[in-house]
Amino acid sequence: MSKWASYKFKETTDYVLTHIPHSEQRYETVGDWIPSRHGVKIRVSKMKDPRYVYLVQVHELVEYRLCAERGITDKQVIAFDKKFEEERAKGLHNKRAEPGNDPRAPYRKEHQFATKIEKEIATKLDVDWDVYSRTIESL
Repeated sequence: MSKWASYKFKETTDYVLTHIPHSEQRYETVGDWIPSRHGVKIRVSKMKDPRYVYLVQVHELVEYRLCAERGITDKQVIAFDKKFEEERAKGLHNKRAEPGNDPRAPYRKEHQFATKIEKEIATKLDVDWDVYSRTIESL
């Protein structure tokens, strides 16, 4: 029997997945999850390749659910991400660095697991990870 057989989510959540102009993101990010009492909105920056939008949406869905189950809030994630971007502006992080990979990120494990899933799906969709990453960085 699986060790997860008796696991149950703390809540049932409705999700709304959208893609928006990058300039309409709440802060410097390509994907964002916004919880409310009505569910969770996943907002992803528009990109020409629909596979890229899908991959970011999957990443955000996985990351959100893991964060929610572990009590990591939207406010904590945004506060950290904004601080990281301020540090990047001061030259403390390069263009390729992701806030969620920083050891200080409160959601690091959740982000890294979501990235693993994202990479697996990218492989199945024949997405070149380097081209995909450069596209995201160019936004």
